[in-house]
Amino acid sequence: MNKTRLLLVAVGLLFTINLSAQNDFKIGINVGLNYPDIRGNEFAKFNNFKVGYLFGVSLDYYLKENLSIKANVNYERKIKKLELSFFDNQAQETGTENYNEIFEYINIPILLKYEFGNSKFFVNGGPFANYLPNNEIDDDYPNDDSRLVTKQKKIDFGLSAGIGTNISLNEKNDLVIELRNDFGIIDTGGVPNQVNGTVKTNTIKLILGWNLGI
Repeated sequence: MNKTRLLLVAVGLLFTINLSAQNDFKIGINVGLNYPDIRGNEFAKFNNFKVGYLFGVSLDYYLKENLSIKANVNYERKIKKLELSFFDNQAQETGTENYNEIFEYINIPILLKYEFGNSKFFVNGGPFANYLPNNEIDDDYPNDDSRLVTKQKKIDFGLSAGIGTNISLNEKNDLVIELRNDFGIIDTGGVPNQVNGTVKTNTIKLILGWNLGI
């Protein structure tokens, strides 16, 4: 799959970096959950999203003892719930069916991270970019009104901020727990043509990372 090959390339790049000053670098892997949302038009509040997931790799480059630049390459799966109602010829509702629309993103944040002395807590923030290689609706969804929907844009960009803590496992390895918010600032499209407004993303993430002690 394309997403798997892309992540393998990213892992290879991270592990082939010349770590002549190894104390300046931390290489890790991470997994997590995401809960997306959108804003920017009058119907945005009616969208119903579900919890998705992410996984990827990370690299911390330390500028100073407590200050670093953190970069991730993540695969993210975001899920929007679609509900269709069915009516009989008397306009009486006869039932509903639920479907999923899946958004598969490659997420790349580049964050400035500050660790508070020996407390093990940190904050970080900076820009992120998302690339959308694929989005699809369940195969059995009766998408009769597809002509009314504008095509979803492939690029999303915004600002990311997070707080977290490092849990030391031994001299080289530690776990990282982080709560992060990606706040999109550009229009990603996907608004029906008859609706005014934009679509801007917002995603809350709970991330568990493992710095590998390399």
